[in-house]
Amino acid sequence: MIGRLRGLLGHLTGSGDGSVVIEFAFVAPLLALLGLGTVDVTRLVARRTQLQGAMSEAVQIVLAAVPDNDAKLTTMKGVLSTTTGVPVANIAITTVYRCGVDTAYVSLPGYCPVTGEIAKYLRLQVTDTFTPMWTDFGIGAPITTTMQRTVQIS
Repeated sequence: MIGRLRGLLGHLTGSGDGSVVIEFAFVAPLLALLGLGTVDVTRLVARRTQLQGAMSEAVQIVLAAVPDNDAKLTTMKGVLSTTTGVPVANIAITTVYRCGVDTAYVSLPGYCPVTGEIAKYLRLQVTDTFTPMWTDFGIGAPITTTMQRTVQIS
């Protein structure tokens, strides 16, 4: 029995035929991981591109019909939700102001000095969570993306 095993092992060590199989066994899982990683990165980039397109459409909608009351803001959130596939709870539309030539935004117009001109803006913010395939194997965690656009309305 031991003689047969030595003979078989001697045959494998003397020949290079089995080395290809062994090398492939080492390299194949790495290639598979690289392939899956590439697919996931492509999916993530596609999702971000989709969100950017939806945010651009939302900006155009705001510029075409300024949502000046709560009902219109709720409708705007619904449109963003439908366009992006993001739940309404992850969409925020807030009103912010800028005082005169100051580049900082304030949440209330009362914070501006009396002499400063007030500009009114709508800030659209969408938060999305992307779950890559590799999280199913316990590697990494979901990726949260936040996109924000600020549109001057007056």
